[in-house]
Amino acid sequence: MNPLLATDNTRQQPLFLSPVSVNGVEIPQSQIYAEMQYYPAPTPQEAAYRAGRAMVLGHLLRRAAAAQGLCKEDADINGEAFESAVEQLLAREVQVAECSREELEDFYNNNRQFFLSSPLAEVRHILIPVSPGDDAVDACEARALQLLQQITDAADPLVTFCELARSHSACDSAKTGGSLGQVSGGEMVRAFDQAVFSGTTGLVPELVRTEYGWHLIYVEQMQLGRELEFDYVEDKIREYLAERNRRIALDGYMQQLVAAAEISGIDMLAEVPRPN
Repeated sequence: MNPLLATDNTRQQPLFLSPVSVNGVEIPQSQIYAEMQYYPAPTPQEAAYRAGRAMVLGHLLRRAAAAQGLCKEDADINGEAFESAVEQLLAREVQVAECSREELEDFYNNNRQFFLSSPLAEVRHILIPVSPGDDAVDACEARALQLLQQITDAADPLVTFCELARSHSACDSAKTGGSLGQVSGGEMVRAFDQAVFSGTTGLVPELVRTEYGWHLIYVEQMQLGRELEFDYVEDKIREYLAERNRRIALDGYMQQLVAAAEISGIDMLAEVPRPN
């Protein structure tokens, strides 16, 4: 936390111990407080700190835009005219070179583990529902555990799973022995998805809890994600690298504005935020 920020968390006390100024022009604390609503943080002091830095950057961008005749020196930094001026300013000052095919291929070759198709699995499940505020949560879990043990001890777990799904599952898939057909990674709710794709085929050895209740899961078949060819992901890589390089260039430009200005009351170089 910046030492210039007050530690008292009551709104009756100033959140800044020193006035915040840019090139000799003080930013009224009332403006910083009004800006705080757009910078949620764990404490009022941190929110004021973030809002204060944003206000400073707004003043610096306005000065730079005004110097190029893009807006007036007293333009409202929350107005549409100022936003348009900043867009034009950054378009002039922040130049990002287009990545070559060689750079795209290098990125692909160094990150092949991320370029995979979604895994697929043939899945069955038994749903023991639990409603929000249900007083029988423990009883539902005990019932699900009993079914899980019954399947685990069976001579043919899959056959037993299908039979119990038909007689006990609250899902529409009960009539097909709990079959959900083929599902892909990320298609189901998070806990269910992780249980299916983090293990092997067969009965998932533990119950899985979701917002719908308790699930017993049986994975019949699984096909792990396959590596995607470069041509298939080339456009996505180009978009990703272009955005990454744009942000790096933008950070550099904002750092230059901060370093060239006389700023007091707040430490801007500790972490310079990007304009929206």
